[in-house]
Amino acid sequence: MKRLIDIFNENCNRTSTKWNHYFEIYERHFEKFIGTEVKMLEIGVQNGGSLQMWKEYFGKKSIIVGIDIDPNCKYEEDQITIEIGNQSDLPFLENIHNKYGNFDIIIDDGSHIQLDVLKSFSFLYPKLNNKGVYLVEDTHTAYWKQYEGGITSPFNFVSIASNFVHDTNLQYIQEQYTPHVHDLKAISFYDSVVVFEKETQTKKQFVVSGAHEKN
Repeated sequence: MKRLIDIFNENCNRTSTKWNHYFEIYERHFEKFIGTEVKMLEIGVQNGGSLQMWKEYFGKKSIIVGIDIDPNCKYEEDQITIEIGNQSDLPFLENIHNKYGNFDIIIDDGSHIQLDVLKSFSFLYPKLNNKGVYLVEDTHTAYWKQYEGGITSPFNFVSIASNFVHDTNLQYIQEQYTPHVHDLKAISFYDSVVVFEKETQTKKQFVVSGAHEKN
């Protein structure tokens, strides 16, 4: 099995740019989809090289869809389709969902404007398949004012996402509480990346193993 970083470094096709520490994060959360009929949506296409990287990484059964606001990003090849539109345009996202159905993986590498990130997440996360992964990258922009960010900004996506951690522990909450997102198995925070793992929650059981003696 080829490592993702090797696929990236050996690329002779369309240009792609990534922070080098992202590859370990990608593989940690995406490896389980290799060789499956995974359906991925990537917001933000630029030159299109990352779509080709995902196609090679996941294999011949994968379906890769990209969306971008720039018409110059448009191209198609086997397993890859690009749709042109704004990630904060909910009717556009609705059309994407109607056309392709639910996705297994969604990557937001789009405008990085905090309200755009929030609008896309609010619409698309509920439509993510069970056991799917939603990854928002370049979240360092949540601290930059030109992206509506800042440590005290009410739109700071990292700060907002940090409130979702209670949603992974619904079984144990005794007070009145309304979840922000449903079916959140795990949320992971990295340098410039936030990852959400979606899975229908079941009641956890406390179990015991091994021999023991009564005193």
